[in-house]
Parts: sequence; structure tokens; C-alpha cells
Amino acid sequence: MAITKRAIGEYDVIELIDQIGQWPTGRMGAVVSDYGDVKLVEIADDQGIMLDLIQVPEARMRLVAKHGAR
Repeated sequence: MAITKRAIGEYDVIELIDQIGQWPTGRMGAVVSDYGDVKLVEIADDQGIMLDLIQVPEARMRLVAKHGAR
């Protein structure tokens, strides 16, 4: 059985696997733009208010949930 890597795309939920700027490993965010190997990620608070937009190389994030996946 082959293992298929699920590509990270717009609106997917990710988790940082390295610290990026002020945001620690484990911080979750949502991809808002997909630039290939680099994604623009929105970091929000518990009420959904945007705190920051950061550029994150795909190699420094882990997919948590696909947009629209059930």
C-alpha cells in the first residue's frame, strides 16, 4: 500500500513544526494563500481575530485538517 502525501493548500489548518518569528512550535494557523513551497498563514486568537500573517515554508508546517474534508 502506497502512502500519499496530502498537499497543503488554501484554507487548510496547519501546525508549525518550528518557531517562526514570535510564533512557537505547535502554533496552529490557516493557509490563506498558496505560493507553492511557501504558504501565507493567518494566525488568529480564540475568537478568530487575526493576530498576524506569516510566510511559512511548507517544510516547516504539518497538515492538521484539509478544508472541506470530512
